Amino acid sequence: ITSGGVTYHDRPWHKECFVCAGCKTQLSGQRFVSKDEYPYCVDCYSKLYAKKCAACKKPITALGGAKFISFEERQWHGECFNCAKCSVSLVGQGFLTRQDDVLCHECG
Repeated sequence: ITSGGVTYHDRPWHKECFVCAGCKTQLSGQRFVSKDEYPYCVDCYSKLYAKKCAACKKPITALGGAKFISFEERQWHGECFNCAKCSVSLVGQGFLTRQDDVLCHECG
């Protein structure tokens, strides 16, 4: 490697050889996530490994400081953690559960 290399896990890589373990897209200069010693682009990591939001079903990556809520076996994006009846945000609030729903105290 004479110029423009990448260092990953203390090993040098050619830029064109440092690729996502899932889709093989070049990762040099891109955001990526390491999983089991392999680098993944954000999209592949989200599809393969990220937990899914109980409300919108989209991946929760918590990249870029995104906030999420976890309760028992479920997770929500901060913006998705709302009362199932009146849709008020439950972030930082007390809440009740009824089957799979989370409810504010008034609706509960």
